Amino acid sequence: MFITIEHQIHDSAGFQQCAERVFPLPEALHVHQFLPAEDLSRAVCLYEAPSIDRFRDYLDPLLGQTSTQRYFPVAEAHAIGLPMQQLA
Repeated sequence: MFITIEHQIHDSAGFQQCAERVFPLPEALHVHQFLPAEDLSRAVCLYEAPSIDRFRDYLDPLLGQTSTQRYFPVAEAHAIGLPMQQLA
């Protein structure tokens, strides 16, 4: 499934350091896009994962207090421009 994440970044330097620990991703997760705001106060990402819970359980502990995430599943039937799925 495709998952969109909205990051509200509280500490941009800390977020960048923590984000380095996110990669490489485990086999069941795939990043398609990372779209940060110019001021690095927010970012939107498009990931692919088996479930939101699986992805949240991986990502939130790595980012810690540097950001707050909002996750939602993409309504694929109504989306425009989704990449080809990478995961089976």
